[in-house]
Amino acid sequence: MGRLFVALFCLYLVVVSVEAAKKCRRRISGSRTAKFESQEGPDVAAAASVRLPNQDVYFWPSLTDKEKKVIRDAFFQIGRRTCLTFKELDYKPWYHADRWEGKPYVIIRKSKSFTGYSDNDIEDVSRRSILYLTDKALNNANFNISRGAVMDQLVRFMGLKEELHRPDAASYVQAKKKTGVRRPKFTDAQLQWPFDPESVTVPYDARDSYDTTIYCPARSNKNLGAGQRAGLLTRWDAVKLNSMYCPDQIGYADPRMGPCVVERKGKKNNGSF
Repeated sequence: MGRLFVALFCLYLVVVSVEAAKKCRRRISGSRTAKFESQEGPDVAAAASVRLPNQDVYFWPSLTDKEKKVIRDAFFQIGRRTCLTFKELDYKPWYHADRWEGKPYVIIRKSKSFTGYSDNDIEDVSRRSILYLTDKALNNANFNISRGAVMDQLVRFMGLKEELHRPDAASYVQAKKKTGVRRPKFTDAQLQWPFDPESVTVPYDARDSYDTTIYCPARSNKNLGAGQRAGLLTRWDAVKLNSMYCPDQIGYADPRMGPCVVERKGKKNNGSF
């Protein structure tokens, strides 16, 4: 009888330990959502994401000083024209108390092939995100293009979708050869504003792969991807992001007067978006 009692008690301890371990893992990992995109292929996975306009950011220790400089400059350029802010914090390991304060934060890492993110919601208290920026974007030989490519990946993390994948994009630009079709879910806040061939979300080399159509008479092939080449948000990028996060800061913007309709004003403004 004594041996049976001991055996039952040991079995009880094992069951309790297993359940406690499961609960602990759930608390640490939270609920996961992720989105990863190849540089060339279709979406691997997709998830809806609601973010705050103010993001606390940790740089992964393996990022080089040059890569950090590009990212910081991208933060600055986005903050100049929108209400979005990225606050860089000194890196701390996962077990540090600051990482468990109940505030959302983002860890920025480098990836060889993919841009994307992973979100972990921890006990409905905070969101921990890992954002992967591509090595190609971080280390382009041209600093402005490098900054623009990083800005593209940052604003997409914040919910802005690529202009070339808008439902109405085919009216304004046509691919020179058949390409893979992506159908991301756009917000009404973005689609209420006109198609922008110069958007920072349009690849810097898009003019090699696309032609503007007769429905975009105010821009030509050379303008495609101009925002990313310059490493700057266009006016319409800023309008769309502010529509998503702070509509009261949009200012005057007429959706009928988009970049495909209105030509730039003179040579003095050719460098401004």
